[in-house]
Amino acid sequence: MGVALRGNLKDFGIAEVFQLIGQQTKTGVLEIEADDQKVQLAFDAGRVAWASPAGRTEYAELGSRLVRCGLLTSERLNALTQDAEASARILPALMVESGAVGAEDLEQIRDLVAQDTIFEVLRWQEGSFHFSTQPVHHDLPPERLLGAEQILMDGLRMLDEWQTFADAGLDREVVYRSVGSFEQYRQQASALGQHHIALAERVFRLIDGRVSAQRVMDLARLATFDGTRVLADLRAARLIEVVRQAPTRLPRESSSSTIGAQIRWWMSALCPLLVLAAVVSLALIGQRPMRQDARVLTPDPYQRAYDLFEARQLLHAVEAHRYLTGSWPQNLAQRDETGLLGRETLAPASTSPYYYAVRDGGVLLLAPER
Repeated sequence: MGVALRGNLKDFGIAEVFQLIGQQTKTGVLEIEADDQKVQLAFDAGRVAWASPAGRTEYAELGSRLVRCGLLTSERLNALTQDAEASARILPALMVESGAVGAEDLEQIRDLVAQDTIFEVLRWQEGSFHFSTQPVHHDLPPERLLGAEQILMDGLRMLDEWQTFADAGLDREVVYRSVGSFEQYRQQASALGQHHIALAERVFRLIDGRVSAQRVMDLARLATFDGTRVLADLRAARLIEVVRQAPTRLPRESSSSTIGAQIRWWMSALCPLLVLAAVVSLALIGQRPMRQDARVLTPDPYQRAYDLFEARQLLHAVEAHRYLTGSWPQNLAQRDETGLLGRETLAPASTSPYYYAVRDGGVLLLAPER
């Protein structure tokens, strides 16, 4: 029987939850919910295997981040998602096997999602949590798993540093432009180390006065903490300046009041249009001649089923011909080598024969001209 742990973050802080799971080396999934946000963290023997916001699907956030970072297009992601669902395969593995995303790139984006999720959760003061023991599936080696103690140490350090630049007027939707030379910054920031300078240069090269700060961080493949810290440093060094402020956000209202306001707005906007549409419809009805002998034509379902069966039979015969002879038939009137069909089926006398085209190694059956 699985062990479940429930509680409230006001009474039992997230740091204590992490410590308990780590010390007890539990394996399972921790769900944390606050307001309209919900995240999941998977633990394997007390160590974090993955962390992500809970989405519509298991890999929704991973796919969204891959698109934001420019590694996938939305169309390609949708196609891969549909292929994974149809074949019951794991989406990340399918991404790598198909060549859509490199294995190293995928792991880097997975790490970014986990970093942002954990950093977000560590700042929550309210909410509820639920941990249930269950098998956790992942493909990470033990040395790649994150220990609960290490997460807390790094998290507390980042929270302390976050207070020094989080209130510096930075916003993810702000647009910046470069106004200085990075070489000057390189000399000034030499004490911060080469790693920090490399991150700063990566961000600085992406700032062009058109894209938002969030877009810059995504393209630079930086987590929220690292990206915001770099932007704060560049702004403090006067290498970048604001071109366009983020749009003003209205104070958050309760869901019920917001929904009520939206309903009232839509009603006030649509009522005049509905009245006008009703008047126009009545006028048109009065001018339209009535037809007494009109009949509704419905297709014959049996004929439709027979047509589909015939098309499928032809398609299988063409593919079987290729496997038996090693080549596609020149046309569908050619002698049937499979024995599945008769000559009259391939080229019926009553109509033109079916024909086909080869697409991506498969057959596209085309209806005969009638």
